[in-house]
Amino acid sequence: MARPLLATLVATCTALPLAASAAGFATDAEGWTIPAGSGIQTWVATGGNTGGWLQVEDIDGNTDIILTAPASWLGNWSAYLGGTLSFDAKNVNGIAPDWPGFGQISISGPGGNVQLDAVAAGLPPADGQWHHYEIALTPAAGWGSQAALAGALANVTSLTLNGEFHAGPGEVLGLDNIQVSAVPEPASAALLLGGLGLLAGLRRKR
Repeated sequence: MARPLLATLVATCTALPLAASAAGFATDAEGWTIPAGSGIQTWVATGGNTGGWLQVEDIDGNTDIILTAPASWLGNWSAYLGGTLSFDAKNVNGIAPDWPGFGQISISGPGGNVQLDAVAAGLPPADGQWHHYEIALTPAAGWGSQAALAGALANVTSLTLNGEFHAGPGEVLGLDNIQVSAVPEPASAALLLGGLGLLAGLRRKR
């Protein structure tokens, strides 16, 4: 009984919308870049959340650190309308987070351009710890109208994330687990959760 159910669950998981892209920086920077001269970008093999991570040091107090997604991230994101964009970040060297640029996200395409200041001022905190930030890809989050957001997601040609959190040079930012995810269909999610519960029950009986 368990094997047919497991096969059904595997098929369901396969059918569920998956992350459009996820940058865990396990082996390198995965194509993420910053403008030349704005900072020093370094891939670090350990100490991320978890594994490797991306470190950016600001060396130019006149230009914000803008991280740009690689071409592999771009394309039709229509299925992710209503989903989430998330990332982990840390204030590596404990400098004051006194610049409001951090967490500003821009998504652009032929169908439009939407921007959102997705993170509150005063972040990331100067504690040297990883913090998780998650932003809904919905008009209610502040992206603008449904039509504007849907238009931009229909063919994404640019995704940028502002990493500047200090007024002037000197801050060191850590980034990890940048991800865009869709919302599972309610029926599929319910089937998956119910099946996992049934499997757990069968294991207990055995």
